[in-house]
Amino acid sequence: MKKWIVFASILTLALVIAACGANSGGSNGGNSGDVVAVDAAVEPASEVVVTASDWKFDQQEYQIKAGEPVALTLKSVGGVHGVQILKTKHTIGNNESVTLQFDKPGTYDIICNVPCGGGHAKMKAKLVVT
Repeated sequence: MKKWIVFASILTLALVIAACGANSGGSNGGNSGDVVAVDAAVEPASEVVVTASDWKFDQQEYQIKAGEPVALTLKSVGGVHGVQILKTKHTIGNNESVTLQFDKPGTYDIICNVPCGGGHAKMKAKLVVT
């Protein structure tokens, strides 16, 4: 009986981990080759602040310009959050900033990549590059 409980626990943990890493897609344009991290010495042309709280982002859509370095900042005002920009390798940690340059127009889905509670799966927005 004890072995069965251990097996069920391990299986459940594996399923939870797999579900957290699932990518629902839904992005047109964009792949990791279209987005580059910019050297810290380069001054960003603009800044976009993504505010996360209570299982939501403050906006459903964020706009940036292609070909310009932009500082993307994650501000968490409720709980601990992180941002994953899908179709890229880039993430933004809790209350951190990264400077990126998107070379081509497109739409990127962003999600919270830190399990933050019951509404975590609803934390989605779009990053629109024009």
